[in-house]
Amino acid sequence: MPDSEIMKIRRHVLCSALQSSANEPGSADCARLSKEIILDGAARYRCCIHKERAIVEERLKLIFEPKKGPVVRVLAEACNGCEMHRYLVTDGCQNCLGQFCSSNCSKKAMLFFNGHAFIDQSRCVECGLCAKKCPFHAIIELRRPCEESCPVKAISVGEDRVASINQEKCTSCGFCVVNCPFGAVVDASDLVTLHHTIRSGEYPVHAVLAPAFVGQFGRKVAPGQVKAALLKLGFAEVWEAAIGADRAIALETVEYGERVHKGERLMTSSCCPAYVAAVHQHKSNLIPYISSTASPMVQVATIIKRQDPKAKVTFIGPCIAKKAEGRRVESGVDFVITFEELIVWFEHTGINLLNEPTLLMEGPSSFARSFAKAGGVANALQNYMGDKAPPVYRIEGIANSLKTLEQYTRKGEIGFMECMACEGGCVGGPRTLINRPLAERAVDEFARSSNA
Repeated sequence: MPDSEIMKIRRHVLCSALQSSANEPGSADCARLSKEIILDGAARYRCCIHKERAIVEERLKLIFEPKKGPVVRVLAEACNGCEMHRYLVTDGCQNCLGQFCSSNCSKKAMLFFNGHAFIDQSRCVECGLCAKKCPFHAIIELRRPCEESCPVKAISVGEDRVASINQEKCTSCGFCVVNCPFGAVVDASDLVTLHHTIRSGEYPVHAVLAPAFVGQFGRKVAPGQVKAALLKLGFAEVWEAAIGADRAIALETVEYGERVHKGERLMTSSCCPAYVAAVHQHKSNLIPYISSTASPMVQVATIIKRQDPKAKVTFIGPCIAKKAEGRRVESGVDFVITFEELIVWFEHTGINLLNEPTLLMEGPSSFARSFAKAGGVANALQNYMGDKAPPVYRIEGIANSLKTLEQYTRKGEIGFMECMACEGGCVGGPRTLINRPLAERAVDEFARSSNA
């Protein structure tokens, strides 16, 4: 996928933070570093370099102090204050005799000039009645990308036109992060803290790769070369999260059987943290339907820490919501970084993946490696249970998952529901580096290489 200007800035700031921390361990002089990143001269993206530096400084704080505040947040300085959430009369206006748009507007915001309707935005309260009543659908609603992308309506804009996030509603899905055209919605980064931890040598740090990692670093890069590069970075060992997926599906199978024995009819998956958070925060009455089995990430972290209680665990994937899940003490995960953050680290260290040896990667089943795709969890459960498998349902999208779960529970449906926040599953995650069809093919090829 082509690099956007937002992505270039984000990577430049991350790389600069890594470089600064390498030269001055523990450095967090964000004001000084922002001046090194945004040099004197004409501004490129904002009104002046002072604003550009202020935005970069706020970005740096999320890198040097990632645990101070929520995972996903809005940088007020970067928010453009989009005046987009308003109604606009298009050329479809027919200047009809009925003028239903005007007669239904209590604020008298509809004006007519040269046979065309217009909206006086100073009077408009954005109720939407004009759009609803127009028989020609000539009035359209323009919504801000951040608001439009949030499936749980956790992000809104105040009177000052600056966006803010209601953290009690936010699921950390990251859709607003990738959809804000100004890069004003951001996610905290553990990259520099992780880098320090590995360099200190105080703890053995293990890497856990999400099943979606295959193909993300280039079509010609083999999975075993990613493993070799991670070991070169200083990780003590590299694990596939798919190992935890095999364990999770075995436990979910047992749990489903126990639920059926108790008279329960429906159970949903628990591996997607954004979906789980959405149920807890927006449909708490549906919490009992979520499997109590820990996610594959947590399963692997548990294995690692049983082997070595002093070990630190790093999860690497395409998911921003995993950063929120990893913050929970019971997860056993110490750091979560995305594929993009790992790419920056490779570039900073001068690692060319194609020059790395292809190390052996074995252990997980083909079904576990397919967890990255929508339908992977459901297919794994069906395979594991064989003839005793219940009906399975594959649901994509947070809003769709909540709606479908509510409908199925009301109807008394029987079976297992796989619920994923991202379209296409994890291969459609907010921090994937390649398009979904390519990612799906790569995951399928790697799954077929499994011996189990």
